[in-house]
Amino acid sequence: MSIGFWQLGILILLFFPSLIALILCLILIKKRNYKKLPKNKIYAGFWHRFLAYLIDFIILAVIYFVLTLIPVIGWIIGIFFGWLYFAIQHSSSKRSTLGMRALDITINDENLDKIGFWRATGNYLVVGISIIILFIGLIMIGFTSRKQGLHNLVSRTIHLKDK
Repeated sequence: MSIGFWQLGILILLFFPSLIALILCLILIKKRNYKKLPKNKIYAGFWHRFLAYLIDFIILAVIYFVLTLIPVIGWIIGIFFGWLYFAIQHSSSKRSTLGMRALDITINDENLDKIGFWRATGNYLVVGISIIILFIGLIMIGFTSRKQGLHNLVSRTIHLKDK
């Protein structure tokens, strides 16, 4: 079974935003040393982050279901809603999605400051690359010293949890 022209075109179209985000993050985000963690914080590990994402997934699934009841416009809104859900909440003063708040997890830059909207967008889109390579970019969260996935390494973000 071979991949046809149309299938290849659709794959490229689906992952084009992730590739652009990867390139822009690598070019535009300045590399600075990571600050030392405060004594009351630890890096959020794989299973804490997985559970937080599961909570977010359930919330998004309900919203997507409601949006799909609205023909065409609901589907179009649904495409952008996932991106905006993560990018807006990650770049907010709370620094976390609803699932992350339930587990006291925050996302920070290398200076332990809040991240901006475009860095959050890059972080969200580069997750697509982590998925393409058989989820290795996500699995590596459990094995890196700062508990960073590929998308976190590229966007230079860390997830912290209270001790």
